Amino acid sequence: MKMSPELVKNRQVPVRDVGYASSVADATEIEVLSLDTIRINGGSAEFVGPQRPQFHLLALVTEGSALHTIDFVNYAVSPGTVFWVRPGQVQQWGRIQDFEAMVVLFTPSSLDAVSQQLLDGNAHSRQAAWQLSGENLETISTGMKHLNLNYGCPDTSAPVVRAAILRHTLTAILLKLTHLGGQEQSSVLAHNDVFERFHAVVERDFATVRSVSEYANKIGYSEKTVLRATRAAAGMTAKQYIDQRVVLEAKRLLSFGTDTVTQVASKLGFDDSANFTKFFATRVGVSPLTFRQDVRAR
Repeated sequence: MKMSPELVKNRQVPVRDVGYASSVADATEIEVLSLDTIRINGGSAEFVGPQRPQFHLLALVTEGSALHTIDFVNYAVSPGTVFWVRPGQVQQWGRIQDFEAMVVLFTPSSLDAVSQQLLDGNAHSRQAAWQLSGENLETISTGMKHLNLNYGCPDTSAPVVRAAILRHTLTAILLKLTHLGGQEQSSVLAHNDVFERFHAVVERDFATVRSVSEYANKIGYSEKTVLRATRAAAGMTAKQYIDQRVVLEAKRLLSFGTDTVTQVASKLGFDDSANFTKFFATRVGVSPLTFRQDVRAR
């Protein structure tokens, strides 16, 4: 994995966009590496500040412990932890030298449409981290080992065959991970069809629509049905869910870009910066400007 040169050079942006470029000649848009290899390739300075990768990063921790931050939430990682950073999310490695992991980097196009639909239809697919043990850990660990073996031993297979093997193996790991049994799905969303439709439309329209009733109309359900489904699936009201998504995007924009608070407010559909500042401060506890300063000071 190589960082896009034009993005790496811009040290003025606190959270750097990281593009995908395979470090091997027979690029398959899937790459399996040890965390140690990533550290060596990137250099120590590469992992100090927050990053926003434009590819998926799936890691199985095998040794050590540390904190890893994904979209401003800290996750304690240790042997058996799996974390999944999606394109566009903001991550920060913390003490990357304190743990080891098997890491898979892959582009969104690595997954076929049917597999992506299966993942999108499962609320667990939005989970950022799992702490696995027993049979669940063995299942995912075995899948990762098979993926690594197929990646490291291209043998005489045609490139298209090897790429297909890697894609199918990766897909199997992701589907297994998001359908694990037991109580190891911490902080997950329960699955229901109404909520999944609501979630999909919120992802599309959160910057322009704040009304629960409007979302209900868009997906063809009553507002009461959407309220019940969201509370059952996400443990919060539908309005809180919408606001939470707006806050997340605001944090991403404030930490990543050079837009002013007024420009961020406009991108998120607020008619003026004062309304946005009040909205943000009420839900986060600090003003947008203070949040930006705190992120950049880390």
